[in-house]
Amino acid sequence: MEQGGPAGQDDVPLPTVEQSAAMDLVSAGTEVTALWRTDPQEAAALVHELAAGGVLAVDEILDEAVDAAALIGLLALQEARTAPDPSTAAELCLGAVPHIALAVALASADLD
Repeated sequence: MEQGGPAGQDDVPLPTVEQSAAMDLVSAGTEVTALWRTDPQEAAALVHELAAGGVLAVDEILDEAVDAAALIGLLALQEARTAPDPSTAAELCLGAVPHIALAVALASADLD
């Protein structure tokens, strides 16, 4: 019998249906977040396209996009906490602003 993959890879279990759905949702949210930065109308169309399959809902996709944008902003703020000096901390805080603003825009989007 042939092995299915490199040594040790056969021991990794396949994701469950729930885990696959969660991964799909995270992927959709991340994709929408990235696209929203450059073209909100195209991102809104993508949300509707992704929701048309019936597996994901518009609100779920937007919620995940909000989470993705907010997380990036929060990670920047976390990095600011350990900055070596106040000016670097301020710069990192300012870098978080666009991500937090994007999260707010996504949260207030009405695509219904």
